[in-house]
Amino acid sequence: MRFKGLDLNLLVALDALLTEMNVSVAARRIFLSQSAMSGALARLRDHFQDELLVPLGRRLVLTAFAESIVEPVHQLMLQIEATVDTGNAFDPTTSRRTFKLAVSDYMTELLLPQVAAMVAKAAPAVMLDIIAPDGMAPEMIENGSIDISIVSEHALSPLHPFEFLAEESHVIIGCRTNRILQEPISTEDFFDIGRVVGRFGKRRALSFGEMQLHRFPYKQKIELVTPSFIAIPKFLIETERVALVNKALANFYTSTLPLTSAPLPFYLKPLQIVLQHHTVRMSDSGVQWLKSVIREAVAAPDYWYNRANRP
Repeated sequence: MRFKGLDLNLLVALDALLTEMNVSVAARRIFLSQSAMSGALARLRDHFQDELLVPLGRRLVLTAFAESIVEPVHQLMLQIEATVDTGNAFDPTTSRRTFKLAVSDYMTELLLPQVAAMVAKAAPAVMLDIIAPDGMAPEMIENGSIDISIVSEHALSPLHPFEFLAEESHVIIGCRTNRILQEPISTEDFFDIGRVVGRFGKRRALSFGEMQLHRFPYKQKIELVTPSFIAIPKFLIETERVALVNKALANFYTSTLPLTSAPLPFYLKPLQIVLQHHTVRMSDSGVQWLKSVIREAVAAPDYWYNRANRP
């Protein structure tokens, strides 16, 4: 089918080429041979009267015109995908769909096992592909490469809908034998103690709690940095180091490892956990079903957030 002279089948190839900037990779992405993708590129160049991709050294880069149409073409493809999905009612009992979720390692540890068990029971052929956001959750939402993100509020895309899932306060955690935690800790004490912290993704991003500590007029004593939030408690065992973690994670690890927790001597804004998806997914019955499963898992008494916040 043609629209104003363009074979609309070429739009899929165009989106892949503009995104990947590599003919071979783009071909694999949409299951074409390299020669077929090269032919599609030639036809696209002819239609737009623009090279679209030009060599720069050993790689290809987008022309100015190609740069200008990357986002419109990708959003068009997302709209088409959403429109097609709207006509296909999602049946969890028969669906073989794969859902891609960007979820922090913290929520992967505490929430996703519950979600996965519920999905396995209700939709046995559905696959969950869990991806570490690495600070890129907003971009993943905007480019449609994931279906859902479960992240903290400060990692949202401002362009798309989201909903609140849970609120997490912060506590201090350390080894049960840590003498420092035997008595109440002052603010000055806290900043004098060696700490384990996380730095996440390529951007080495701080956790929400750690970001707030920079407002205090104290030098921080950081002795160990880990790329994984859920690894932090394990680096506290048999040391006098402490860490700032969310209460639910502290609750989880103090019940499974020789650790203990203590309240903070100062106030930090609680962490807001939110669920987000692209606007076009509003009419996607599969995404809406998975959202309902996630909400149910958060409300379940076995979810560690609820255990941590019981009176």
